[in-house]
Amino acid sequence: MSARATAWAVLRRDVRIEARSREALLAMGFYALLVLVVFSFAFSADADLTLRAGGGVLWVAILFAALVALDRGFAREAAEGTLSGLQTSPASAAAIMAGKFGSNLILILGMEVILLPLFAVFFNAPSGTNWGGMALVAFLGTWALAANGTYFSAMSLHTRQRGLLLPLVLLPVSIPAILAMVQGTQVYLTGEGMANYWLRLLIGYDVIFSVLGLALAEAVLAVE
Repeated sequence: MSARATAWAVLRRDVRIEARSREALLAMGFYALLVLVVFSFAFSADADLTLRAGGGVLWVAILFAALVALDRGFAREAAEGTLSGLQTSPASAAAIMAGKFGSNLILILGMEVILLPLFAVFFNAPSGTNWGGMALVAFLGTWALAANGTYFSAMSLHTRQRGLLLPLVLLPVSIPAILAMVQGTQVYLTGEGMANYWLRLLIGYDVIFSVLGLALAEAVLAVE
């Protein structure tokens, strides 16, 4: 099989499994909704504060939810005994990593399709909110999280404290992207400022870390 066919097969398999079980999607939705509800009550008395902090709260909710999906990315393979098969197959490690990245990206974006309307309701998003721009920032930001998260999920798979290690290595590396996500969201939410700088930062970040993740895939997916 070609690398493209391998990546597509891995992506399709993971999406099909999640569509049947919905375990990760339900857990992600619960964590994200919990964050939105708690902060919406905390900020309900001050609309200006809600507007200023809305972008940060949205991405806190997305980060919590994304960590659930990313932690399960390779854990399922280890639990079901299919990881060894992937490692010893003729398929390239980069193709396997690309397929896992694609499934993580689709899963997190699917959660965001539900989360963004809820955010608009809970935080009384202004009528002038640029939702097209918000969607673009969400896509680029999610790409950054999925690219790094897929790589670090594979890297931490054989550690004893996998669930603890993943956020510890993912979040510090993702700080530039997280900053761009929050600031870009605030620009489109409030209509103040310029989002071009933050979009360029996200695009550059996505390209660099996607290429690095594929280039280093062989190292993290090597047979133990």
